[in-house]
Amino acid sequence: MIFTILSTAALGGIAGYGYLKSNSSTNNESEKIIKILNNSGLRIKDAATKRTETIRILKKCDIKDGTEYVFQLPLGIGQKDVLERKHLLEDGLNTKSKTMDFHLKDVLDIKWNRKPWKQIMELFKKKKAHKKEIEISYDGTLKIRVYNEQLTKELIWDESMLTSGTWKICLGGDRHERIYHDFDERKHLIIAGVPGSGKSVIMKLIITSLMLQNPNDVSFSLIDLKGGPAFARFKDCMQVRVGHLGINMEESLRILKEVQEDMENVYQKILVPNDYEDVTEAGIKKRHFIVIDEAADIVDFPEAVDILTDIVRKGRGSGHYVIYSTQYPSAQAIPMQIKRNIPSRISYVLDSATASTTVLDQSGAENLPEIPGRGIYKGSVKQSIFQTAFIDNQTIKEKITPFVIIQPRKDDQSDKVSSETTENRRYSLIVEENGLSDQGTDSSYPQSKRRQKRK
Repeated sequence: MIFTILSTAALGGIAGYGYLKSNSSTNNESEKIIKILNNSGLRIKDAATKRTETIRILKKCDIKDGTEYVFQLPLGIGQKDVLERKHLLEDGLNTKSKTMDFHLKDVLDIKWNRKPWKQIMELFKKKKAHKKEIEISYDGTLKIRVYNEQLTKELIWDESMLTSGTWKICLGGDRHERIYHDFDERKHLIIAGVPGSGKSVIMKLIITSLMLQNPNDVSFSLIDLKGGPAFARFKDCMQVRVGHLGINMEESLRILKEVQEDMENVYQKILVPNDYEDVTEAGIKKRHFIVIDEAADIVDFPEAVDILTDIVRKGRGSGHYVIYSTQYPSAQAIPMQIKRNIPSRISYVLDSATASTTVLDQSGAENLPEIPGRGIYKGSVKQSIFQTAFIDNQTIKEKITPFVIIQPRKDDQSDKVSSETTENRRYSLIVEENGLSDQGTDSSYPQSKRRQKRK
């Protein structure tokens, strides 16, 4: 018994020492941060005094899982200058050395009747490498938060992330909270990232969430210029307009023209005659989403670019929202007029600072770790590093199955009759599809019933 107590106390002291030793590293972290920034050229010479001014520490405080340092920046140096050096700070704060990673609980869990010294030796082998991550923000002073643990590498989607009846979609989470994008506040969205970084996952997440949150009020036009694999699972859902899965430019151009026509109908038949500014003021519940995967392929077709630009510019008021995704974010792939009308962006890891600047208007995405789903969300001005909520294909299938309807075969005579009728009453078809341009359409009338009427 005495041996157990003494051994526990001794090991508890060792565990405490390990903690204090690792915690004492924060004492010189602020000095290290200042040295890194100074060595990387973040200093400025005062024209009047001829003195060189540098960043200086104001205070530090403990936060959950780390430490926050508050600095005063000299005039002429801004947050963007520090953000561009974020990777230098993280590299400098991380070391190759390892520290013991056991706690008092590990000691108390030792079974003293089963070769205790062997268990004790295993504790000493339990080590972890330093891998600190930082967050940078500015509110008049520069705040650098140094975290001792990495942001989670996996965040699994669950139904608690849904916000029923709203257009607010949970994208994932950062260290502090869930990250949401509200399409009624920020109408459109640009998504960029190298292949395999998370673009397809988040588009499927957004489409599935919108269907579950607003099954009778949302509709989609889907364009996948990689041949259709990203969106094929949704093509038979009642929320996807008939014939609105485009996998080549001919189909995509037709889809964009039909969406543009529907958008104009909303303006000319509802908003303008009734002095409404937008669909929210008009009380229209329905929203239509144009989701484009690999949008860079569109820019080679000027007519398609002109139509898409028009939809991005005017769709804000008519309830037609664009999600524009590309793995090649360049000035050519994201035309300026489209970019300037879509301030909200998501960027996963990119191959250069130039590509990051194209998407986010500043560098940073090129330094993201190559963790699937790790991205930067830019709402309007503020940016957050977050982990995308992962929803697997089996879960998507289970959730959207209630919305799947049986489409008529192309050679079915009734389909031919429907196509012929469509040519003679195009506007009426659009009204039945999404209800946006029909002022008198009952928004509670399920889209599946409207499709059954057409059959």
